[in-house]
Amino acid sequence: MRKKLLLTILSLALVFSLSLPALALTLDEVNDFLNTSADLGEGTKANPIAIIPIRHIDGPQEEDLFYGFVSFKYQARGYIKYQVTFISCTCRSADVNYWTTAYLDLTLPESGLLDDAAIRTLSFGPDGTTRYAAGFWGDSNPIPSGQTFEMIQEEYLPYYQGKTYAQLKGLNTIADIDLADYQAGEGRGVMTLDTWTGATVSTNNILRMLQAMFEFHGKDAHFANDPSIQKAEAPVVEAEEEMADAAVAASGELAPLPAPVDTSKTFQRNKDDAQESPCTPGDFGPTCSAINNTNLLQYLNRSDVYYIDTRDHGDYMKKHLRNFEVIPFFGLIFNAEAHTNAELPQLYGGTPAEPVPVYEESDDLLEALFPKDKTLFIMCQSGGRVGMLMNILAARGWDMSKVYNIGGMAQYTGAEYRDMIVDTPEMIMTPTYSMEGLTRVKP
Repeated sequence: MRKKLLLTILSLALVFSLSLPALALTLDEVNDFLNTSADLGEGTKANPIAIIPIRHIDGPQEEDLFYGFVSFKYQARGYIKYQVTFISCTCRSADVNYWTTAYLDLTLPESGLLDDAAIRTLSFGPDGTTRYAAGFWGDSNPIPSGQTFEMIQEEYLPYYQGKTYAQLKGLNTIADIDLADYQAGEGRGVMTLDTWTGATVSTNNILRMLQAMFEFHGKDAHFANDPSIQKAEAPVVEAEEEMADAAVAASGELAPLPAPVDTSKTFQRNKDDAQESPCTPGDFGPTCSAINNTNLLQYLNRSDVYYIDTRDHGDYMKKHLRNFEVIPFFGLIFNAEAHTNAELPQLYGGTPAEPVPVYEESDDLLEALFPKDKTLFIMCQSGGRVGMLMNILAARGWDMSKVYNIGGMAQYTGAEYRDMIVDTPEMIMTPTYSMEGLTRVKP
Protein backbone atom coordinates (compact mmCIF):
# COMPACT_ATOMS: atom_id res chain seq x y z
CA MET A 1 0.00 0.00 0.00
CA ARG A 2 2.82 2.41 0.95
CA LYS A 3 4.68 1.65 -2.30
CA LYS A 4 1.53 2.22 -4.38
CA LEU A 5 0.94 5.55 -2.62
CA LEU A 6 4.50 6.72 -3.30
CA LEU A 7 4.23 5.77 -6.98
CA THR A 8 0.97 7.71 -7.23
CA ILE A 9 2.55 10.81 -5.68
CA LEU A 10 5.57 10.58 -7.98
CA SER A 11 3.31 10.19 -11.02
CA LEU A 12 1.26 13.24 -10.05
CA ALA A 13 4.43 15.27 -9.48
CA LEU A 14 5.77 14.27 -12.88
CA VAL A 15 2.51 15.21 -14.63
CA PHE A 16 2.44 18.55 -12.79
CA SER A 17 6.05 19.38 -13.66
CA LEU A 18 5.53 18.50 -17.31
CA SER A 19 2.47 20.75 -17.46
CA LEU A 20 4.38 23.87 -16.32
CA PRO A 21 5.44 26.21 -19.14
CA ALA A 22 9.13 26.88 -19.56
CA LEU A 23 9.99 30.26 -18.06
CA ALA A 24 12.68 32.42 -19.64
CA LEU A 25 12.47 35.81 -17.98
CA THR A 26 14.94 38.62 -18.51
CA LEU A 27 16.21 40.67 -15.57
CA ASP A 28 14.26 43.64 -16.90
CA GLU A 29 11.06 41.58 -16.76
CA VAL A 30 11.88 40.35 -13.25
CA ASN A 31 12.57 43.90 -12.06
CA ASP A 32 9.39 45.17 -13.69
CA PHE A 33 7.46 42.49 -11.81
CA LEU A 34 9.13 43.34 -8.50
CA ASN A 35 8.28 47.03 -8.87
CA THR A 36 4.68 46.56 -9.99
CA SER A 37 3.49 43.48 -8.08
CA ALA A 38 3.70 45.18 -4.68
CA ASP A 39 3.72 48.71 -3.33
CA LEU A 40 7.27 49.31 -4.57
CA GLY A 41 8.85 51.38 -7.31
CA GLU A 42 8.32 54.75 -8.95
CA GLY A 43 5.36 56.64 -7.58
CA THR A 44 5.00 54.60 -4.37
CA LYS A 45 6.03 55.21 -0.78
CA ALA A 46 9.00 52.85 -1.23
CA ASN A 47 11.93 53.28 -3.58
CA PRO A 48 12.52 51.23 -6.74
CA ILE A 49 14.40 47.96 -6.32
CA ALA A 50 16.36 45.88 -8.81
CA ILE A 51 18.43 42.76 -9.29
CA ILE A 52 21.68 43.39 -11.16
CA PRO A 53 24.42 41.07 -12.50
CA ILE A 54 27.85 41.29 -10.84
CA ARG A 55 30.95 39.61 -12.25
CA HIS A 56 32.16 38.10 -8.98
CA ILE A 57 35.81 37.02 -8.71
CA ASP A 58 37.21 34.52 -6.20
CA GLY A 59 40.68 33.86 -4.77
CA PRO A 60 42.17 32.04 -7.79
CA GLN A 61 40.69 34.87 -9.89
CA GLU A 62 38.01 32.70 -11.42
CA GLU A 63 34.95 34.66 -12.45
CA ASP A 64 31.35 33.70 -11.72
CA LEU A 65 28.04 35.33 -12.45
CA PHE A 66 26.43 36.49 -9.22
CA TYR A 67 23.58 38.90 -8.57
CA GLY A 68 23.39 42.00 -6.45
CA PHE A 69 20.23 43.47 -4.99
CA VAL A 70 19.69 47.22 -5.29
CA SER A 71 17.26 47.88 -2.47
CA PHE A 72 17.29 51.68 -2.56
CA LYS A 73 17.42 54.25 -5.36
CA TYR A 74 16.57 57.87 -4.72
CA GLN A 75 17.07 60.89 -6.96
CA ALA A 76 18.72 63.83 -5.19
CA ARG A 77 20.02 67.13 -6.56
CA GLY A 78 22.81 66.18 -8.96
CA TYR A 79 23.24 62.60 -7.81
CA ILE A 80 21.40 59.36 -7.01
CA LYS A 81 21.54 57.56 -3.67
CA TYR A 82 21.84 53.77 -3.82
CA GLN A 83 21.97 50.83 -1.43
CA VAL A 84 23.25 47.53 -2.91
CA THR A 85 23.72 44.10 -1.32
CA PHE A 86 26.24 41.66 -2.79
CA ILE A 87 28.45 38.68 -1.95
CA SER A 88 31.90 39.94 -1.04
CA CYS A 89 33.81 36.69 -0.56
CA THR A 90 33.07 33.06 -1.45
CA CYS A 91 36.39 31.64 -0.25
CA ARG A 92 34.86 30.10 2.86
CA SER A 93 31.80 27.94 3.45
CA ALA A 94 28.29 29.23 2.92
CA ASP A 95 27.58 29.47 6.64
CA VAL A 96 29.80 32.59 6.83
CA ASN A 97 29.13 34.04 3.39
CA TYR A 98 27.17 36.94 4.78
CA TRP A 99 25.94 39.46 2.26
CA THR A 100 27.65 42.84 2.25
CA THR A 101 25.62 46.05 1.84
CA ALA A 102 27.18 49.18 0.38
CA TYR A 103 25.78 52.70 0.35
CA LEU A 104 26.63 54.75 -2.76
CA ASP A 105 26.08 58.24 -4.09
CA LEU A 106 26.71 58.38 -7.86
CA THR A 107 26.64 61.76 -9.59
CA LEU A 108 24.47 62.87 -12.51
CA PRO A 109 26.98 64.84 -14.62
CA GLU A 110 25.84 67.84 -16.64
CA SER A 111 27.30 66.22 -19.76
CA GLY A 112 24.72 63.42 -19.57
CA LEU A 113 27.55 60.92 -20.22
CA LEU A 114 27.94 57.89 -17.99
CA ASP A 115 31.73 58.03 -18.30
CA ASP A 116 31.64 61.36 -16.43
CA ALA A 117 29.54 60.01 -13.53
CA ALA A 118 31.59 59.88 -10.33
CA ILE A 119 31.47 58.29 -6.88
CA ARG A 120 30.35 60.90 -4.38
CA THR A 121 30.04 58.55 -1.38
CA LEU A 122 31.05 54.91 -0.81
CA SER A 123 30.32 53.49 2.62
CA PHE A 124 29.73 50.20 4.41
CA GLY A 125 28.36 52.09 7.39
CA PRO A 126 26.71 55.54 7.46
CA ASP A 127 25.02 57.08 4.44
CA GLY A 128 26.04 60.44 3.00
CA THR A 129 24.37 62.35 5.84
CA THR A 130 26.03 60.12 8.50
CA ARG A 131 22.63 59.90 10.23
CA TYR A 132 21.62 56.49 8.88
CA ALA A 133 23.47 53.16 9.02
CA ALA A 134 22.79 52.25 5.40
CA GLY A 135 25.71 49.81 4.92
CA PHE A 136 26.92 46.53 6.40
CA TRP A 137 30.31 44.79 6.17
CA GLY A 138 29.60 41.12 5.50
CA ASP A 139 33.13 39.74 5.28
CA SER A 140 35.23 38.64 8.26
CA ASN A 141 37.10 41.22 10.32
CA PRO A 142 40.00 40.81 10.19
CA ILE A 143 40.30 39.13 6.80
CA PRO A 144 42.40 35.92 7.07
CA SER A 145 45.45 37.76 5.67
CA GLY A 146 45.24 40.25 8.53
CA GLN A 147 43.63 43.31 6.95
CA THR A 148 40.85 44.77 9.11
CA PHE A 149 37.68 46.48 8.05
CA GLU A 150 38.96 49.65 9.71
CA MET A 151 42.03 49.55 7.44
CA ILE A 152 39.85 49.07 4.37
CA GLN A 153 37.68 51.99 5.49
CA GLU A 154 40.62 54.31 6.06
CA GLU A 155 43.06 53.23 3.35
CA TYR A 156 41.10 51.63 0.52
CA LEU A 157 37.64 53.18 0.21
CA PRO A 158 38.89 56.80 0.02
CA TYR A 159 40.76 55.89 -3.17
CA TYR A 160 37.40 55.69 -4.97
CA GLN A 161 36.15 59.08 -3.77
CA GLY A 162 35.62 61.24 -6.86
CA LYS A 163 36.59 58.51 -9.31
CA THR A 164 34.55 58.43 -12.54
CA TYR A 165 33.23 55.45 -14.43
CA ALA A 166 35.76 56.19 -17.19
CA GLN A 167 38.57 55.78 -14.65
CA LEU A 168 37.27 52.52 -13.19
CA LYS A 169 35.60 50.58 -15.98
CA GLY A 170 38.88 49.41 -17.53
CA LEU A 171 40.20 47.85 -14.31
CA ASN A 172 39.82 44.07 -14.09
CA THR A 173 41.16 43.64 -10.55
CA ILE A 174 42.70 46.00 -8.03
CA ALA A 175 46.13 44.85 -9.22
CA ASP A 176 45.43 47.10 -12.22
CA ILE A 177 45.29 50.17 -9.99
CA ASP A 178 48.32 52.41 -10.54
CA LEU A 179 50.36 52.62 -7.33
CA ALA A 180 51.09 56.32 -7.76
CA ASP A 181 47.37 56.99 -8.23
CA TYR A 182 46.53 54.91 -5.19
CA GLN A 183 49.05 56.76 -3.03
CA ALA A 184 48.14 60.24 -4.29
CA GLY A 185 46.88 62.58 -1.61
CA GLU A 186 48.00 63.79 1.78
CA GLY A 187 48.98 60.97 4.11
CA ARG A 188 48.62 58.22 1.51
CA GLY A 189 52.24 57.98 0.40
CA VAL A 190 52.98 54.71 2.25
CA MET A 191 49.63 53.02 1.74
CA THR A 192 49.67 49.68 -0.08
CA LEU A 193 46.63 48.04 1.49
CA ASP A 194 45.44 44.89 -0.27
CA THR A 195 46.44 45.97 -3.74
CA TRP A 196 49.89 44.43 -3.31
CA THR A 197 49.51 42.20 -0.22
CA GLY A 198 47.42 39.45 -1.83
CA ALA A 199 44.20 39.54 0.21
CA THR A 200 42.27 40.73 -2.79
CA VAL A 201 38.95 38.92 -2.82
CA SER A 202 36.82 41.42 -0.87
CA THR A 203 38.51 44.45 -2.39
CA ASN A 204 38.35 43.01 -5.91
CA ASN A 205 34.61 42.51 -5.50
CA ILE A 206 34.15 46.04 -4.21
CA LEU A 207 35.61 47.12 -7.55
CA ARG A 208 33.36 44.68 -9.43
CA MET A 209 30.33 45.92 -7.49
CA LEU A 210 31.15 49.53 -8.35
CA GLN A 211 31.44 48.68 -12.04
CA ALA A 212 28.09 46.87 -11.94
CA MET A 213 26.48 49.81 -10.14
CA PHE A 214 27.78 52.29 -12.71
CA GLU A 215 26.26 50.12 -15.45
CA PHE A 216 22.95 50.10 -13.57
CA HIS A 217 23.28 53.86 -12.97
CA GLY A 218 23.54 54.27 -16.75
CA LYS A 219 19.97 52.98 -17.14
CA ASP A 220 18.65 56.09 -15.44
CA ALA A 221 16.78 58.54 -17.67
CA HIS A 222 19.52 61.15 -17.08
CA PHE A 223 21.74 59.22 -19.50
CA ALA A 224 19.08 58.77 -22.19
CA ASN A 225 21.16 60.65 -24.77
CA ASP A 226 24.50 58.96 -24.04
CA PRO A 227 25.46 57.31 -27.36
CA SER A 228 27.68 54.77 -25.58
CA ILE A 229 24.74 53.17 -23.79
CA GLN A 230 22.80 50.59 -25.77
CA LYS A 231 19.13 51.49 -25.82
CA ALA A 232 16.20 49.15 -26.22
CA GLU A 233 14.06 49.90 -29.24
CA ALA A 234 11.08 52.06 -28.36
CA PRO A 235 7.75 50.30 -28.85
CA VAL A 236 5.53 51.47 -31.68
CA VAL A 237 2.61 53.46 -30.27
CA GLU A 238 -0.60 52.46 -31.89
CA ALA A 239 -3.17 53.13 -29.21
CA GLU A 240 -5.78 55.57 -30.50
CA GLU A 241 -5.99 57.40 -27.18
CA GLU A 242 -2.23 58.07 -27.06
CA MET A 243 -2.22 59.23 -30.69
CA ALA A 244 -5.08 61.58 -29.91
CA ASP A 245 -3.16 63.04 -26.94
CA ALA A 246 -0.14 63.59 -29.17
CA ALA A 247 -2.29 65.38 -31.74
CA VAL A 248 -3.72 67.69 -29.05
CA ALA A 249 -0.23 68.50 -27.79
CA ALA A 250 0.99 69.27 -31.30
CA SER A 251 -1.93 71.62 -31.96
CA GLY A 252 -1.32 73.57 -28.75
CA GLU A 253 -4.85 72.84 -27.52
CA LEU A 254 -5.50 71.95 -23.88
CA ALA A 255 -6.23 68.29 -23.23
CA PRO A 256 -9.84 67.86 -22.04
CA LEU A 257 -10.07 67.27 -18.30
CA PRO A 258 -11.64 64.04 -17.06
CA ALA A 259 -14.14 64.03 -14.21
CA PRO A 260 -12.24 64.31 -10.90
CA VAL A 261 -13.27 60.84 -9.71
CA ASP A 262 -12.59 57.83 -11.92
CA THR A 263 -15.66 55.66 -11.36
CA SER A 264 -14.03 52.72 -13.15
CA LYS A 265 -11.69 52.31 -10.18
CA THR A 266 -12.40 50.39 -6.98
CA PHE A 267 -11.09 50.77 -3.44
CA GLN A 268 -11.48 49.29 0.02
CA ARG A 269 -14.02 51.61 1.62
CA ASN A 270 -13.49 50.20 5.12
CA LYS A 271 -10.49 48.26 6.36
CA ASP A 272 -12.62 45.25 7.30
CA ASP A 273 -14.43 45.02 3.95
CA ALA A 274 -13.88 41.70 2.20
CA GLN A 275 -14.37 43.25 -1.25
CA GLU A 276 -13.53 46.57 -2.83
CA SER A 277 -16.26 49.07 -3.73
CA PRO A 278 -16.58 51.12 -6.93
CA CYS A 279 -15.45 54.74 -6.69
CA THR A 280 -18.29 57.27 -6.73
CA PRO A 281 -18.24 61.06 -7.31
CA GLY A 282 -18.27 61.62 -3.54
CA ASP A 283 -15.12 59.56 -2.91
CA PHE A 284 -12.42 62.22 -2.65
CA GLY A 285 -9.43 60.05 -1.73
CA PRO A 286 -6.37 59.78 -4.02
CA THR A 287 -7.12 56.14 -4.91
CA CYS A 288 -10.23 57.19 -6.84
CA SER A 289 -8.72 60.26 -8.48
CA ALA A 290 -8.68 60.49 -12.27
CA ILE A 291 -5.48 62.58 -12.25
CA ASN A 292 -2.39 61.36 -10.40
CA ASN A 293 1.32 60.71 -10.89
CA THR A 294 0.63 58.53 -13.94
CA ASN A 295 -0.91 61.33 -16.02
CA LEU A 296 -0.49 64.73 -14.31
CA LEU A 297 2.25 65.58 -16.80
CA GLN A 298 -0.26 66.29 -19.57
CA TYR A 299 -2.30 68.63 -17.35
CA LEU A 300 0.43 70.92 -15.99
CA ASN A 301 1.01 74.62 -16.74
CA ARG A 302 -2.58 75.36 -17.75
CA SER A 303 -4.01 78.85 -17.45
CA ASP A 304 -7.42 77.44 -16.50
CA VAL A 305 -6.15 75.55 -13.43
CA TYR A 306 -5.01 76.65 -9.95
CA TYR A 307 -2.23 74.38 -8.64
CA ILE A 308 -2.17 74.15 -4.84
CA ASP A 309 0.01 72.30 -2.28
CA THR A 310 -1.63 71.94 1.14
CA ARG A 311 1.44 70.82 3.11
CA ASP A 312 3.05 73.17 5.60
CA HIS A 313 5.84 75.51 4.49
CA GLY A 314 8.59 73.32 5.98
CA ASP A 315 7.65 70.24 3.94
CA TYR A 316 6.96 72.37 0.88
CA MET A 317 10.43 73.89 0.95
CA LYS A 318 12.12 70.49 1.27
CA LYS A 319 10.56 69.29 -1.97
CA HIS A 320 7.75 70.55 -4.17
CA LEU A 321 6.48 70.76 -7.72
CA ARG A 322 7.29 74.09 -9.33
CA ASN A 323 4.54 76.72 -9.57
CA PHE A 324 2.34 75.11 -6.91
CA GLU A 325 1.06 77.64 -4.38
CA VAL A 326 1.37 76.53 -0.76
CA ILE A 327 -1.77 76.84 1.40
CA PRO A 328 -1.18 74.89 4.65
CA PHE A 329 -4.29 72.83 5.40
CA PHE A 330 -3.57 72.17 9.07
CA GLY A 331 -1.94 75.58 9.55
CA LEU A 332 -4.79 77.71 8.18
CA ILE A 333 -7.83 75.71 7.16
CA PHE A 334 -8.77 73.03 9.69
CA ASN A 335 -8.32 71.94 13.26
CA ALA A 336 -11.04 69.86 14.91
CA GLU A 337 -10.86 72.02 18.07
CA ALA A 338 -10.58 75.42 16.36
CA HIS A 339 -14.23 76.40 16.95
CA THR A 340 -13.93 75.76 20.69
CA ASN A 341 -10.38 76.98 21.32
CA ALA A 342 -9.80 80.70 20.76
CA GLU A 343 -6.03 80.18 20.59
CA LEU A 344 -6.30 78.18 17.38
CA PRO A 345 -6.36 80.26 14.16
CA GLN A 346 -7.84 77.84 11.61
CA LEU A 347 -10.95 78.72 9.58
CA TYR A 348 -12.94 75.60 10.50
CA GLY A 349 -13.34 73.15 13.36
CA GLY A 350 -15.62 70.14 13.77
CA THR A 351 -15.10 67.48 11.14
CA PRO A 352 -14.25 67.72 7.42
CA ALA A 353 -17.69 66.34 6.52
CA GLU A 354 -19.42 68.76 8.91
CA PRO A 355 -17.07 71.75 9.22
CA VAL A 356 -17.91 74.44 11.78
CA PRO A 357 -16.91 78.00 10.72
CA VAL A 358 -14.64 79.65 13.28
CA TYR A 359 -15.12 83.18 11.87
CA GLU A 360 -17.97 84.98 10.19
CA GLU A 361 -15.52 85.54 7.32
CA SER A 362 -14.42 81.86 7.07
CA ASP A 363 -16.32 81.09 3.87
CA ASP A 364 -15.14 84.31 2.19
CA LEU A 365 -11.52 83.50 3.04
CA LEU A 366 -11.94 79.91 1.90
CA GLU A 367 -13.18 81.14 -1.48
CA ALA A 368 -10.28 83.60 -1.74
CA LEU A 369 -7.86 80.72 -1.22
CA PHE A 370 -9.74 78.17 -3.36
CA PRO A 371 -11.72 80.18 -5.96
CA LYS A 372 -15.08 78.66 -6.81
CA ASP A 373 -14.85 79.72 -10.45
CA LYS A 374 -11.53 77.94 -11.04
CA THR A 375 -10.50 74.34 -11.60
CA LEU A 376 -8.38 73.28 -8.63
CA PHE A 377 -5.55 70.70 -8.66
CA ILE A 378 -4.69 70.07 -5.02
CA MET A 379 -1.92 67.93 -3.53
CA CYS A 380 -0.29 67.21 -0.16
CA GLN A 381 2.17 64.53 0.99
CA SER A 382 0.07 61.42 0.27
CA GLY A 383 -3.38 62.75 -0.69
CA GLY A 384 -5.09 62.31 2.67
CA ARG A 385 -5.44 65.94 3.73
CA VAL A 386 -6.61 66.86 0.21
CA GLY A 387 -9.48 64.42 0.72
CA MET A 388 -10.32 66.18 3.98
CA LEU A 389 -10.19 69.59 2.29
CA MET A 390 -12.46 68.37 -0.51
CA ASN A 391 -15.03 67.27 2.06
CA ILE A 392 -14.92 70.77 3.55
CA LEU A 393 -15.30 72.38 0.12
CA ALA A 394 -18.23 70.10 -0.72
CA ALA A 395 -19.92 70.92 2.59
CA ARG A 396 -19.48 74.67 1.99
CA GLY A 397 -21.03 74.61 -1.48
CA TRP A 398 -18.19 74.15 -3.99
CA ASP A 399 -18.79 72.59 -7.40
CA MET A 400 -16.81 69.40 -6.91
CA SER A 401 -16.69 68.63 -10.62
CA LYS A 402 -13.86 71.19 -10.75
CA VAL A 403 -11.79 70.01 -7.75
CA TYR A 404 -9.11 67.32 -8.18
CA ASN A 405 -7.13 65.34 -5.61
CA ILE A 406 -3.86 64.75 -7.50
CA GLY A 407 -2.30 62.77 -4.65
CA GLY A 408 0.90 63.52 -2.77
CA MET A 409 4.51 64.49 -3.24
CA ALA A 410 5.47 60.98 -2.13
CA GLN A 411 4.10 59.58 -5.39
CA TYR A 412 5.86 61.99 -7.76
CA THR A 413 9.24 60.21 -7.82
CA GLY A 414 9.37 59.28 -11.51
CA ALA A 415 12.13 60.57 -13.78
CA GLU A 416 9.55 62.39 -15.90
CA TYR A 417 8.89 64.84 -13.02
CA ARG A 418 12.51 65.64 -12.10
CA ASP A 419 12.73 68.87 -14.09
CA MET A 420 9.57 70.11 -12.37
CA ILE A 421 10.68 69.41 -8.81
CA VAL A 422 12.56 71.70 -6.43
CA ASP A 423 14.27 69.56 -3.80
CA THR A 424 16.64 71.97 -2.07
CA PRO A 425 15.47 74.63 0.41
CA GLU A 426 15.14 78.00 -1.31
CA MET A 427 14.81 79.78 2.04
CA ILE A 428 14.68 78.99 5.74
CA MET A 429 11.58 80.10 7.63
CA THR A 430 9.65 79.32 10.80
CA PRO A 431 6.01 80.13 10.04
CA THR A 432 3.56 81.34 12.65
CA TYR A 433 -0.08 81.02 11.62
CA SER A 434 -2.59 83.55 12.94
CA MET A 435 -5.82 85.33 11.95
CA GLU A 436 -6.29 89.00 12.80
CA GLY A 437 -9.18 91.42 12.38
CA LEU A 438 -11.77 88.64 12.01
CA THR A 439 -14.98 88.09 13.91
CA ARG A 440 -15.10 84.79 15.77
CA VAL A 441 -18.37 82.91 15.74
CA LYS A 442 -19.51 82.37 19.32
CA PRO A 443 -19.75 78.65 20.15
